[in-house]
Amino acid sequence: MSLKALDLFCGMGGLSWGIQATGLIDPVWAVDKHLPALELYERNFPSTHVLPLDLSQRSDIDQLLEKIRFYGDEVDIVVGGSPCRGFTQIRNGQDTQSDPHNRLAMKFAEIVRALNPLLFIYENVPQLESFSMFPKFLGRLRGRGCYRVSHAVVEAANFGTPSRRTRLFVVGFRVDLGQTPDISRGLDIPHQQFWWQRNVEENKITYSPRLSEPWKSILLDPNDLRLVNVEQAIADLPLLQPGVSAGKLVYATPAQSAYQKWARQGIRKPDGHAVPLIRPETQARLEAIPPGGNWRDLPEPLTRKIPHDLTSSLLKRRHYSAYRRLLPEGHSPTVQGHADFAYHYQYERALTPRELARLMGFSDKFQLGQGHDAVVQAIGNAVPPRMATGITTGLLRQLGMMK
Repeated sequence: MSLKALDLFCGMGGLSWGIQATGLIDPVWAVDKHLPALELYERNFPSTHVLPLDLSQRSDIDQLLEKIRFYGDEVDIVVGGSPCRGFTQIRNGQDTQSDPHNRLAMKFAEIVRALNPLLFIYENVPQLESFSMFPKFLGRLRGRGCYRVSHAVVEAANFGTPSRRTRLFVVGFRVDLGQTPDISRGLDIPHQQFWWQRNVEENKITYSPRLSEPWKSILLDPNDLRLVNVEQAIADLPLLQPGVSAGKLVYATPAQSAYQKWARQGIRKPDGHAVPLIRPETQARLEAIPPGGNWRDLPEPLTRKIPHDLTSSLLKRRHYSAYRRLLPEGHSPTVQGHADFAYHYQYERALTPRELARLMGFSDKFQLGQGHDAVVQAIGNAVPPRMATGITTGLLRQLGMMK
């Protein structure tokens, strides 16, 4: 049995990649208006009908529904996560309640109701729950006895993703299935435990995972896929210097962890290796920051725009993620759509798209090509596939479709 899925606001295909991994779901349709992300999607889902449509437009929604009906496809599952810009914490004083992106959630509900699938899965940032439109969104999905709906905030690291990413999931079963969906939370470890803690001993600064036992031991075990740290995720990838853009390269080492073995999936030369140039002063600062640290760990002379020049003004980048280096034995912070959200733990450089994809939970079988900025942005906007697989597997088991 193969269930047919429609992925709305699909981006590069994180949700599609994750639900496809269940072995029971075939992403037949995918829709987005961001063309660079769609190029990545088409490269990795060559059999999917990929439509470049703007779902904020009534005409484009009609076009989508007409095409699905023309092909005679009965959509069993609708998945998607509308753009989160209007709901996110980074708001810059804007009126978020009236942000036009927020209305796209209602478009998702409208399409679900029009297609009447067996189930749906919707993803967005947790802040959506605090918006006045959220009860309306849930009501539109439920309809008058159409769907039984549940929602929960879930942490990606609880599903073996090497990076933190807290997300709200809203899922629904059609009423005739006779069940209310239960959303899997994986290991269900509180997300605060996935942060790092700063240690100062004898004037030496170090960082360590905040996880309590037995989870900390599981995180440090390279053979346990339940929790995966940064080093277990990316240490085997090709070694590169700043400013290098290469094609497909062989791995630097044999697979050193269960996650690396999983990620390779028969690939011998992964793609996606491009490292942006780095300024000499940035490199000097990174050399002074320990793994897991950030700008707060810099000696005073390096906090100046011109290092060691006491007449120079102080750095403007003084937020928590400024000059942040990954902690090899911990989880990565939430992967973002720009290369300098964090730097490599061992080398003074930004991360490659392939390293970011590994941290997000994409296997090396997912083709990234040789681009950089557009690929990095697409990865930062994606849904972690391993989280999508875990949640979808739980729903299919509840319906008796999987053991």
